[in-house]
Amino acid sequence: MRQLLKFGHSMTAIAFLGAIAVLWVLHRQLPDPEEALSLYAAGRQAMERIAVLLLLPSLVLSLLFGLFSMAVVTGFHNAPWAWAKFVTTVVMLEGTLLGIQSPMVKEARRAEAALADPAQMALLAQNLSAEQSSLVLIGLVATANVALGVWRPQFRSRPRASS
Repeated sequence: MRQLLKFGHSMTAIAFLGAIAVLWVLHRQLPDPEEALSLYAAGRQAMERIAVLLLLPSLVLSLLFGLFSMAVVTGFHNAPWAWAKFVTTVVMLEGTLLGIQSPMVKEARRAEAALADPAQMALLAQNLSAEQSSLVLIGLVATANVALGVWRPQFRSRPRASS
C-alpha cells in the first residue's frame, strides 16, 4: 500500500509540475491579441483546458495521495517534513485556484467573446505579468514540496551553547 501511495503521489506531482511548465511556455508564446486575436484566443483555450483537465486534477489527486499516506504510514504522523509538505500543498492549491486556473478560465472566455465582438478586445491581456508570476511562484513552491519529500529534512533545533 505504501508503494502504491508513493507512486500515485509522485506521478501526480510530475503531472502538476509538467502542467505548470507547459502553461508557462504557452504563456510566453501568446501573441498580442490586437495583432493576432484568433491565435491569442486559441492559445488561451489550450491553456484553459490544460489548467482544468490536468493542472487542478493532478494537484487534488496529489493532495489526496499525500493525505492517505499520512494517515496510513504512522512514521509520517509526527514527521515535520510531512507537515511542511501538507502546508506547501495547501498553498499550491490556493495559489493554483486563485492565481492560475481562475484567471486562465476568465481570460479564455474573454478571448472567445472578443472573437464575436472585437469591441471587447480592450479587456484582454491586462494581467499577463501577474499570471506569469503566479506560474513561477507556484512552480517554485511545488519544487520545494518535492524537495521536502525527497530529502525529508529533520527540522531539529540545535542544542544551545551553555555560557
